[in-house]
Amino acid sequence: MHSPAGTAVYFAMHHCHSRRTIRYSKGTVVRNVPIAENTWRITIDSEEPLPEVRAGQFAMLRLPNRTDPLLARPFAVYLAEAHRFEAVYLTVGKMTRLLAAVRTNDPLEFWLPLGNGFSDEPVQHTILVAGGIGQTPFLMYCRNARKRGERITLLYGVRTAARTACMDDFRGLGITPVIAADDGSAGYHGLVTDLIEPQYHAGELTKILACGPLPMLRSVFFTAKKLGLPCSVSLETPMSCGLGICFGCVVPYRENDDTLDYRRTCTEGPVFDAYKLQW
Repeated sequence: MHSPAGTAVYFAMHHCHSRRTIRYSKGTVVRNVPIAENTWRITIDSEEPLPEVRAGQFAMLRLPNRTDPLLARPFAVYLAEAHRFEAVYLTVGKMTRLLAAVRTNDPLEFWLPLGNGFSDEPVQHTILVAGGIGQTPFLMYCRNARKRGERITLLYGVRTAARTACMDDFRGLGITPVIAADDGSAGYHGLVTDLIEPQYHAGELTKILACGPLPMLRSVFFTAKKLGLPCSVSLETPMSCGLGICFGCVVPYRENDDTLDYRRTCTEGPVFDAYKLQW
């Protein structure tokens, strides 16, 4: 008999995803360490081989043998290998505070990969705009883009310098992050979106990818529209199931005839063409 979580995944794999592309499994925590203020990095070993994970896809993590919280929570996949994946998260609610208390060898339940991920369509220059914990979908993208020979600019906005996380991983790929802090304690004193236009060089095939709080994404889109650049955004919409069953994460979406419909962030996102969303 399936557990409640397992039953939901079984239903979703038959009705929303292909069984070949999503894996429900149990895992073991390898490490779970703080890396910045209220920011943790968790590494999980899977009992079974993992499917291929695209940059921008996410996992649902659930604490086993608990009914509070009952539901899993979504986390961007930071890195993924054959039997292991990592996530970086902020402690902002009950689930993440409990997750921060998880220790090495503790069990976790998860299902992945979920969502659509970022397009691999090559360009000459990709401008990445991350806010808060929004850097987490971008490390795998940068690894792949480097292999394609793309130039990468990473703009990273944080509330304060103490929240800066993971930047050494990007520096290890030869990418020098441009940091903006709301309080002026690191890099540029102001909004990270102020930094987009100076990074664009006319005549260079460029796209913008962004992940972070909704007000930041809105500003990114209007800057991209002003510059005439393609723009994709990864939404941080709250999710209940992550599998398309509950329709609790729908967002307004513009069809080709400009009429409004709705799309589920968990299955048709979390990455959307910013020009298709209602801002």
